[in-house]
Amino acid sequence: MKKLITTLCMLCGLLFTAGAQVITGTVNLPGANILEKGKTNATKSDAVGNYKIRVSDPNATLIFSYVGYKTKEVKISGQSTIHVELELSASSVQEVVVVGYGTQQRKDITGSISTISASKIKNQPAVSVDQLLQGRAAGVDVSQASGAPGGRLNIRIRGASSLNAGNEPLFVIDDVPVYNSSKDPSGTSYGTFTATNALASLNPNDIESIQVLKDASATAIYGSRGSNGVIIITTKRGSGNGIAVDYNGYYGVQTVANKLKLMNGAQHAAFLNDWAQTRNLPIPFARPDSIGKGTDWQDELFRPAMIQNHQVSLSSGKGNLKYFVSGNYYNQDGIVINSNMKRYSFRVNADAKINEKVKVSQSLSYSRTINRSVPTTGAGSGNVRSVGEKIYDTSPTIPVFDENGDYVDYWYNAGKAESPVASLLSVKNKLEGDNFLGNVALEYKPIENLTFRSLLGINLTNRSNQEYYPRATTYIGGLLGGLGMIGERKITNILNENTVRYTKIFKQKHNLELLGGFTWQKEQDFSATTEPSGFADDRLGLNSIGSATGATIIGSSLTEWSMASFIGRVNYQYDNKYLLTASFRADGSSKFGADNKWGYFPSVALGYRLSEEPFMKGLKFISDLKLRGSYGLTGNQEIGSYQSLATLTTSNAYIFDNKLVPAARHTRLENGELKWEKTGQWDVGLDAAFFNNRLRLTADYYKKDTRNLLFTIDLQAYSGYSSALYNTGGLQNKGFEISLGGDIFTGNFTWTADMNLGHNKSKITSLGRATSTTLFVGYPPGNFLGYVYEGVFHTQAEIDAQTVQTNVKPGDARYKDVTGDGFLNADDRIVMGNSLPEFTYGISNVFGYRNFSLTVFLQGSAKADRTEGTGLNDPSGTGNKSLNLLNRWTPSNPDSNIPRAGYSNVLTSTYQLMDASYLKIRNVQLSYTFRSGSSVYLSGQNLLTKTDYIGYDPDGGGGYPTATTLMFGVNLKL
Repeated sequence: MKKLITTLCMLCGLLFTAGAQVITGTVNLPGANILEKGKTNATKSDAVGNYKIRVSDPNATLIFSYVGYKTKEVKISGQSTIHVELELSASSVQEVVVVGYGTQQRKDITGSISTISASKIKNQPAVSVDQLLQGRAAGVDVSQASGAPGGRLNIRIRGASSLNAGNEPLFVIDDVPVYNSSKDPSGTSYGTFTATNALASLNPNDIESIQVLKDASATAIYGSRGSNGVIIITTKRGSGNGIAVDYNGYYGVQTVANKLKLMNGAQHAAFLNDWAQTRNLPIPFARPDSIGKGTDWQDELFRPAMIQNHQVSLSSGKGNLKYFVSGNYYNQDGIVINSNMKRYSFRVNADAKINEKVKVSQSLSYSRTINRSVPTTGAGSGNVRSVGEKIYDTSPTIPVFDENGDYVDYWYNAGKAESPVASLLSVKNKLEGDNFLGNVALEYKPIENLTFRSLLGINLTNRSNQEYYPRATTYIGGLLGGLGMIGERKITNILNENTVRYTKIFKQKHNLELLGGFTWQKEQDFSATTEPSGFADDRLGLNSIGSATGATIIGSSLTEWSMASFIGRVNYQYDNKYLLTASFRADGSSKFGADNKWGYFPSVALGYRLSEEPFMKGLKFISDLKLRGSYGLTGNQEIGSYQSLATLTTSNAYIFDNKLVPAARHTRLENGELKWEKTGQWDVGLDAAFFNNRLRLTADYYKKDTRNLLFTIDLQAYSGYSSALYNTGGLQNKGFEISLGGDIFTGNFTWTADMNLGHNKSKITSLGRATSTTLFVGYPPGNFLGYVYEGVFHTQAEIDAQTVQTNVKPGDARYKDVTGDGFLNADDRIVMGNSLPEFTYGISNVFGYRNFSLTVFLQGSAKADRTEGTGLNDPSGTGNKSLNLLNRWTPSNPDSNIPRAGYSNVLTSTYQLMDASYLKIRNVQLSYTFRSGSSVYLSGQNLLTKTDYIGYDPDGGGGYPTATTLMFGVNLKL
């Protein structure tokens, strides 16, 4: 009986599979659709183009398709392996691009927009989305403010458009505008806290695409917040014909990317002896060589650090309900001891088609972040020092522990000493945050071509910060008997958008889209802090703030702002050849004066697709060719609330009748005329594609002028006010951008290359009624006055032969007499420095062979300066020094152009300027994809930096250096 059942089952299986066959192969595109003709079974190609499909008949026909490419039908004819190359449609490039309040096909875009797809940024260990932008888009400069887990980055799109207002771009995450300002509570009044990255709450693994809107045609629809560019982030949604379960995880190890080349113990001891002699002090070390290597404080404070990420997602695009659900756990130890970040996040995106007229969609995400941080910026006149400062300020001549096993916290000439190790290990700095970001949208189509859409969005942020600086191990704690801080901050941001869209094609040649709408947004921000000091015992710390005996500083604040806006846009194209986009936005903001609540921001753009002209059809190598130009006005409202109003402070007290009486006084002068900064920008561009789109080129030239700068002006003391915010002055940015990409090889071996270059030149065109000693008309912001360094006085004879500088000795710095009047004074200073790079670039190469893929991504920056504030190259102080100073001037080395140890004529000069140009290998990744679509990969981040800069990283992060990461990861299709 048992054998009979087995035989019947085998016969049934044979009948069921009769004629069925499994076909495998490759397509030259990831995500291509493969369908058996006349049947419902279908699949998609994976990340490297592999596919597998079961067909019902050996003589069936497969249909290969992809949006924007020619559909191809292939008859199986008994084959088991079929490789296909799809060609782009010669008539158009059909890529869909997300723009403000809608989408457009790439071929119809008249503005300057860069797209970064998920395939370009996947499997990179980034804690926040802004890290993924480095080098990916022309004209976008991303620099690292801190290398700490969750550290901030600075983003500049086509330069800085403001001096006192914000310069960060506006982020629009699933239709909800978010400005990347700090959402953290403040630290102590001594400047102990460095804000973290607000975007670190967004899980980068959920991102589907990033659009960078750069010119006014693209950004003017965002009006008062478009001057600094707009970055639109779209997260993943349900797709495919079935239910897909994916796991994405990686594990890696981080190490400090670059160790400073510093003096060892013996070398620094000899330096300190020289320093003491120039100050007529006894030498501190009788036998410097006996100290040997001494303590390498970089080895003591840095460590190999773990990083891991795990995500499970569930998605489906079948039927009337499409959804994407993901859960993520991210854990990154910092390369500096006692630093870490964890993130737990959850997302649900869903789209439900109720009927032919009604559609409901929602995007909801929740994240919790926990940061254990260390100081990354120095503050309080050296009372608090960053990690970097602890390393290069501390002498290698002292050990970590003394003979009793206690931490050594003092070394030669240290005025504010502490043990770098003990201070970092003992400081408590814990920042916790909860963030909820989401929206619900309803679409209604009452008639064909007409769509009403209403969206309700909300962004809730709740963050708490706890800091404690022990009196026994930190300088600031010892100064105040222990210093603590507890801070809370709650931010509620609500958005409502209502739009109507009408689309119509007339007589097959006229394509019209009309958009109109009203939006409203309001934010409430509450914070409270308590800062006690004078603790009886470090062990209790913040657990017993009631026992603190010092003067406790208590503060709280509540601010609100709101904005109402009307938007409109027209997109028109004729004969798929002539393109017009015009938009208008009116913003009313509570931040500005009573007479200037409303600002108006128009734009217009034209496009001409030459490739559609009959005379171009004979040029077969041209796939697409479009000229475009635009002009528009955008604004900037990123100032604090109530800046136009007269304000009071109650922090002062006065004496009446010999009694201390609480009182209030004016702190700001009312300015009812305060209004927007406005930036006018024009852009001319070219989009071209050649050889069936295998070679792609985009080029832009732009110029943007910002006027009515929001500028804080110092007032005369007799006015009773110290300063006021006014509109005055102007700033200009102009430059060009080039993006070039090509599919160099196709077939079994593939090679795709993409590169971009951006050049920007910035200058202040006017200061208006403002005065400044750090801003100069005709120069970029960030420059400063200084002397021209010309080396040193090598001998007494050189000193005697000149009259410009007096009271100098051999080995002292020599400065140029710029005016030629025979004296060195303030008139000899020049404007020097360039804090923003003139050129930024990125180069990406993706090589593929069968199931293997190799990605190499390079990124660089050129013609930017950084001042060497660390003193590594300055022999006037006693901290540890660069090995360059081994060649300093000494009586036995008189030809050196590096000043002598302890030289006293230190002036701000070109000696402090350092070239911060660099080229980085940002990412190298080798992956293998299985037929199932699952893959494994090895990846390296920030592997090598080519630069002449002697600090930790020319890209920034000197207070907390950046890391090199090596990791192994898997993507499993479950």
